[in-house]
Amino acid sequence: MNDIKRTQVQRSSETQTLLLEATIDCLIECGYMHTTTVEVVKRAGVSRGAQVHHYRNKMGLITAATEYLFLEFIDEIEVLSIELKKSGGDVNNFLHATLDKFFHGRFFFASLELITASRTDPDLTDRLIPLIKTLHQRLDDIWNRLYEVTETSPARVETLLNMTLCLLRGMALQSVLRDDPEYYAELLDTWKQILSSFLIRKEGIT
Repeated sequence: MNDIKRTQVQRSSETQTLLLEATIDCLIECGYMHTTTVEVVKRAGVSRGAQVHHYRNKMGLITAATEYLFLEFIDEIEVLSIELKKSGGDVNNFLHATLDKFFHGRFFFASLELITASRTDPDLTDRLIPLIKTLHQRLDDIWNRLYEVTETSPARVETLLNMTLCLLRGMALQSVLRDDPEYYAELLDTWKQILSSFLIRKEGIT
């Protein structure tokens, strides 16, 4: 009986994953406006009934897919930060890895669709706000752990994180219309120099 129940749970989880992955793919390839439950079901290869069972409508799908996407992104950043701290790496490695996620990962392109759509969709905005707050809180935690060995105050470290995120988002957004890697590399190098002047490691800590 337990095996049957576990199999049912696994199947349900697999169906949800298929729907969420299809929703993200549809957002990136078709845009928010053309992301429909019909298209998602088609891409996921599941029945309409299965979709309605898990996510009643488009907004339910979008909300769940956004949470799924944000968790995937932040988990990847968490792994990067752990690896960096273990290896004794510096801020440059972390910034490069994070920037790569913004520029080349699906997180950016799907997020761009959601943010643009939310400007004129109050319901979507209300759904996104708590998810974004959770994402930023986890980023704050990662950043603070990464730089707890510095002389910089926690409040300043948090401010520097937010400034870095604003820079990365702006660069990623601009890259849609300006494909110029050297230009962005120069901006990033300058920002890393600025960060280095604030994030000074404590005496005696390597």
